[in-house]
Amino acid sequence: MSVPNDPTSSTSTANDASVAEEGIMVAIRMRPLNSRESNTNNNEGSSKSNRVWRTLTKYNSITQCTSEGKPLPERINNRNFFTYDRTFGESSTTRQVYDDVAKGIVRSVSNGLNGTIFAYGQTSSGKTYTMQGSGSIEDGSANYLNNGGIVHMAASDIFSHIEKETERVFLVRVSFIEIYNE
Repeated sequence: MSVPNDPTSSTSTANDASVAEEGIMVAIRMRPLNSRESNTNNNEGSSKSNRVWRTLTKYNSITQCTSEGKPLPERINNRNFFTYDRTFGESSTTRQVYDDVAKGIVRSVSNGLNGTIFAYGQTSSGKTYTMQGSGSIEDGSANYLNNGGIVHMAASDIFSHIEKETERVFLVRVSFIEIYNE
């Protein structure tokens, strides 16, 4: 996800300085294993099937561990340990992702800059859920605080900003693209 840094944010860190220079933030949201994945890990006897990814939120990293959560003995950087600008664990909410990553982009867009929120990952990794939320578009629009995705939260913030700025004229252009089987 790319994000212009917001120097007024109360959650600025040392990492934010590099984000401000580059204007890009890479974040990862780890979803819980689904029942099929859990059953596969429990039924197969190989040590490889017992490996799972864990989020180390304190270090903005993910690592491959045993199913008991113990680090693998052969930890190798760039192979089973990765660091990002921001990480979100299995219990994180879309609201947390929005507030920490996307809200700054939306704020900049409301002030006239272009912004992009880009979700990338393999099939069933949670991209659509994060961007659209649960249920239908109508469900997310009507109850975006509980069911909506980043798209609903961004639209709400943009139009709330427009409503408050009565002295300005706004032109809103939005593009969405979803690519399958690239």
